[in-house]
Amino acid sequence: MRARISLAVLLVTLLAAPLAVAQDVTKVVTRADVEKATGQKFKDGWKPSTDSVLFQQEPGDLQVGVDIEKRDAGTTVRGWEATMKKLQPTAKVETLKGVGVDAIVYSTRPDNAAVSADFDKPRVQMRVSVLGAKSVDEAKKIVVELAKTVGPRVGK
Repeated sequence: MRARISLAVLLVTLLAAPLAVAQDVTKVVTRADVEKATGQKFKDGWKPSTDSVLFQQEPGDLQVGVDIEKRDAGTTVRGWEATMKKLQPTAKVETLKGVGVDAIVYSTRPDNAAVSADFDKPRVQMRVSVLGAKSVDEAKKIVVELAKTVGPRVGK
């Protein structure tokens, strides 16, 4: 009888627990954050989806995006790294310390870069990306600075 009650309590607890919801990305990153990281002026961000926000340089071609999405327990940035290396063997992927539980920095074109970072509380993956930079080095500098600024806000 005791085992049935314990099992029933466990089942009710699991069913009543709220599902992990990705955080509102507009509460994590602001236009001021983007302008500080880039040294440029930007329009207000807009949300092409519930999990992402995009900022467009004003005037200019620089675009910055931040996505925060729920991730499955087995999904990590290292899986993404392995996939990229299969698709683009020359892609350079670097580890970034100080953002989430694990993070990588990578670039697939001369004018872009991205940081992908795993977080455990809540279990989400954040991606900070830039397109239209003058060089890979500039793009990496922007995404690393922005990820280090907004990363600590994830889960808050």
